[in-house]
Amino acid sequence: MKPLRTRIWLCLFLSNLLGSALAQDGLRYTLDIGHAELNLVEWAPDSASAELILALPGSGGDYSRYKRIGPIIADAGYRLVVINQRGIMGSTGNLNDLTLHDLADDVIAVADQLGADKFHIAGWAFGNRTSRMLATDYPERVASITLIAAGGIVPALTEPGELAMLLGDRNLPFDEKMQLARRTLFSAATADALVEDYVESLRYWPDARTAQGQANRNTPLEEWVAGGDGPLLMVMGEDDLTAPIENGHIMKAEHGDRLKLVIVPGAGHVVGLEKPADTAAAIVEFLKNHPL
Repeated sequence: MKPLRTRIWLCLFLSNLLGSALAQDGLRYTLDIGHAELNLVEWAPDSASAELILALPGSGGDYSRYKRIGPIIADAGYRLVVINQRGIMGSTGNLNDLTLHDLADDVIAVADQLGADKFHIAGWAFGNRTSRMLATDYPERVASITLIAAGGIVPALTEPGELAMLLGDRNLPFDEKMQLARRTLFSAATADALVEDYVESLRYWPDARTAQGQANRNTPLEEWVAGGDGPLLMVMGEDDLTAPIENGHIMKAEHGDRLKLVIVPGAGHVVGLEKPADTAAAIVEFLKNHPL
């Protein structure tokens, strides 16, 4: 039998591992918003007065994009609720002929169900487009917008079709997925172990991804690109080839003091996974300057 001290240490070690896993997974639940049922994942502090951040993942992506920054943001006193959009992780709803206006309406319906008259919105990659659409359509409801790895203005510097292949073909060999992920999503400075974790946990929601792409094409750029006229934060990886940092510089030149641009060295398109502490710190500092 192991000595008591060893057994206690082992129990604490396993407890810490489990706690870390649960922290990254967050609290999962489903909301019925009438025209759809949406699966949500939440990280929150022990405070009923915590300010609400609604968050949207990237193209065809699920909540896991936020798994490394969610616990940090909650520890800073904010309630982060990630919306798995229609067709993702059990979320339901029509996927035909959508626009970004429809997806923005979903976010408002979630806010209504949560009893939030006003909230912060965060959008990662494709989610940035819906976030900006939301702030344009419902400016009175949105206190601030955080855009993570946001493109849409400047073309990607990646090889055409490579990201679509990675996110669209579940049957690709693991090594090929690793190469594609490295070339399209990650900085060359990022450790292989993090890329491997991403590829191993990659899940596929092809119908949702197709519907989101169609929603984007159905909505003219000028309808959403400004993101209303409220406070804006852009957090971008310096090595992002999918949403090059020139997008941020153009936005900053256009919007001036309204927009804060934070460029994170040693990070690519998945900056929040690569540099979670830096990403979360930028978000928390911004939110503290723009309370509800």
